[in-house]
Amino acid sequence: MSDAPRDRIATLAVHAGHVSSEHLGAAMPPLYQSATFLAADTAELEAINEGRQRGFVYSRIRNPTVLAAEQRLAALEGAESAILFASGMAAVAGALAPFLSAGDEIVTLPDIYGGSIRYFTDILPRQGIGVRWAASIGPEDVAVSIGPKTKLIYAETPTNPLVRVVDLAALAAIAKSAGALLVVDSTLGGPMNQRPLELGTDLVIHSASKYLNGHSDLIVGAVAGRRELTKQVRALQQASGGIIDPFGAWLLMRGMTTYPLRMAQHNRSGLAVAQFLAAHPAVKRVHYPGLADHPDHALACRQMSGFGGLVSFEVADEATARAVVDRARLFGIGPSIGGVESLISQPSNTSHHSVTPARRIEMGIVPELVRLSIGIEDSDDLIADLAQALETKHE
Repeated sequence: MSDAPRDRIATLAVHAGHVSSEHLGAAMPPLYQSATFLAADTAELEAINEGRQRGFVYSRIRNPTVLAAEQRLAALEGAESAILFASGMAAVAGALAPFLSAGDEIVTLPDIYGGSIRYFTDILPRQGIGVRWAASIGPEDVAVSIGPKTKLIYAETPTNPLVRVVDLAALAAIAKSAGALLVVDSTLGGPMNQRPLELGTDLVIHSASKYLNGHSDLIVGAVAGRRELTKQVRALQQASGGIIDPFGAWLLMRGMTTYPLRMAQHNRSGLAVAQFLAAHPAVKRVHYPGLADHPDHALACRQMSGFGGLVSFEVADEATARAVVDRARLFGIGPSIGGVESLISQPSNTSHHSVTPARRIEMGIVPELVRLSIGIEDSDDLIADLAQALETKHE
């Protein structure tokens, strides 16, 4: 092992994945918008195909721009390897498919993104894969859900939209004892705020459209982890074709350059907004792990280095929630998170719209819940906007 010091995340965000001398001295990674790459002769083509020589043949298999973005993301996550997909949900499917066959089962925690719930409810059972839903995010409930056919445990932390924090070290121990993989959606945490691989997670998933890209102009997913696992993920991706295009990878590469700066502002403003909401008389409850009364605050302080930019809160009733959303001026009404711009929505008609009303209530996603994605604007301006929005009256 090398004794050389490791670069810190802000340095990796700028330099990882790009060697200027390999690209005519270009200071920034170039865009290789090419489907096909030409070999000098048949011998070179064969050497590339067989892995004896580094090179490129066809962009569904490998592309220089995509590879550079994958290497940068892997460096940020502290992973041996990463694979980019056409979307976050493609990354979820891509991370699971190589390790599951008909007759296998997964255990999933109940607090996960609505699109993932839909995939586990509608798609996996059609493939003959059983899904066991743990009663809660608690390690004890996960442990008792393990069965003899369990091949994989799936978790999301922090969760969307209630921002619960899952004990990754405990889940990793449970997975190891069961001979199962632990796969974690770390979109809301991100590599600056938490390090799932260092806590025993096998594969990390990102909807990299969110904080890693950060500019709401790209749909992209990612899977990162040990090379022995990512090789299997990549092989299936190449066969099925769920790749990202070079321009998308180039945009992600550019977005990741400023990721640490943006994430620091998300963290600062997220906490400031949460503290304001917690003191506001019109707010019944605030969901943010940086607050001392959050049920997972102690765990978040141990497991995370920042609490992120997603804040949810509850008001008196659904009509009030709708009025607050509609009255907000700086917060756009939209379904995503993690961009430079602040967004506001009710999860019941955005992130969990595809989930049945009864299940939403069971999850704690009540009609009076409002979700905020805190951007990088001045936090005082955001707080002033929320203050006036919370003054709204409805008939």
